Amino acid sequence: MSHEEGATPVPLLQRLSTRLTLLLLAVVAVLAGATAVLLWRGLDALLLTPDGTGAVLADVDPEAVGAVVRGTLINLAVVVAVTVIAATAFSRALLAEPIAQLTDATRALAAGDRAVRLPARDASELGQLAASFNAMADALTEAQQGLESRVAARTAELRALLELSNTIAVTTELQPLLVAVLDRLDEAGATAAAEVWELGPDGGWSRLVARGDGFAGVPPRPGEDEPAPVAGDLLTLPLRVRDRTVGLLRARARAGAAWDEERLHWATGVAAQAAVAIENVRLYERARDEATEEARRHLARELHDSVSQAIYAIVLTTHAAQRRAERDPNRAREALDTVVELAEAALAEMRALIFELRPEALVDVGLVGALHRQLDGLELRHGLATERDLPDEPDLPFASKQVLLRVVQEALHNVVKHARANRVQVRGWTEDGRLHLQVRDDGVGFDPNAAFPGHLGHTSMRERLAALGGQLRLASAPGEGTTVALDVSLAAGAGPGAGVASGAATPTAGGAA
Repeated sequence: MSHEEGATPVPLLQRLSTRLTLLLLAVVAVLAGATAVLLWRGLDALLLTPDGTGAVLADVDPEAVGAVVRGTLINLAVVVAVTVIAATAFSRALLAEPIAQLTDATRALAAGDRAVRLPARDASELGQLAASFNAMADALTEAQQGLESRVAARTAELRALLELSNTIAVTTELQPLLVAVLDRLDEAGATAAAEVWELGPDGGWSRLVARGDGFAGVPPRPGEDEPAPVAGDLLTLPLRVRDRTVGLLRARARAGAAWDEERLHWATGVAAQAAVAIENVRLYERARDEATEEARRHLARELHDSVSQAIYAIVLTTHAAQRRAERDPNRAREALDTVVELAEAALAEMRALIFELRPEALVDVGLVGALHRQLDGLELRHGLATERDLPDEPDLPFASKQVLLRVVQEALHNVVKHARANRVQVRGWTEDGRLHLQVRDDGVGFDPNAAFPGHLGHTSMRERLAALGGQLRLASAPGEGTTVALDVSLAAGAGPGAGVASGAATPTAGGAA
């Protein structure tokens, strides 16, 4: 509808143009009438004699003529002034004041005052303009209130989706996650029933959670004719992750409710969270299964590379000792000493593997706390005096902390078994982006270039550190104790080959069992 068609007709007498024309005509009429009356009265005073007869203009006294003319002009000026004042007041009330009020109200509205309104006037153009302004202000106020209401609703929806997303991020159980999804879907109380289906690897559907009833049949397979998102009171939304369908959400509205655009938008957001929940839980289960399988392979590899070979060597050495027991008792005793050493090495490897499978101390108190516990155990079980100077907990992956703890454990085990020490000192510090650990004892020491007890575990210790890009160094001499020093990079992603000690393998303190 055009502006002319929608405008209310203004009565003729209410129009501003009519009023202004009448005002001008009235002013002209008043001035003309006043001029005529004043002129008539002046002429009457000049031309009529006291007896009522006419007089000749030449016989009139000039002073009297001047007085009459002055009086007439003064009266005419007074009439003109009164007329101008009256016309100005009328025009001010008719135009200036309404326009000024409209200007002030417009500025106030632009400044944010939604309560400003203009007083009701007559049916003139200015009156209609005031009514239109009031209608516009009412519409703006209503629109602002509606916008604020929608913003509040969207904010509540986003907050609910954020809470749901946080729940999905920290929960690995699928059932409570999907129950939370259905709770969010029914926040408006307009859902009579809802269910979530999962699409299996074989393309079949399995229902994960349902609330209420009213659904018939199994959803169609992907690739078949997919139902429309809204069919009457039934809502059907596929659950997709990276363009891949992982499930389906179906919901039925309560009687009298409908899936309007706003509710459909909300349900779509909830369905997206349901898809993320299903995908996250399945990825977690897959990662857990792969981690379990990798742990099994790692354990089998470790048992084969260390414990099983040590046990096999024990068996062979024991057979050799049995054969030599009668012919050469001294050689037999040497063989039995080797058996004891091999058994101790196998036991140490088994302890390390058990700790790797159950690293509660490392999980609970970290690497530094676990080292303190190791030293506390040395004091209690073996009566060794310990000194410790350890840094704050290093920022290292858990697997790296496991390796470092195992290496230090092995060095402390060698102190107990071979060093015959009274005191052991463990220090740690960080320097140039690397973590340094040092184990020093005051035991009998040994010659690192000669054969020494417990050398069988050295290769394993060195390889474990090398996998972290670390180094293992040893300093010892007979009667001067032993120092084992190791360091690894604190940089993320440190891998094999970074900073590995070159040259031949160096032995550990007292021998690394």
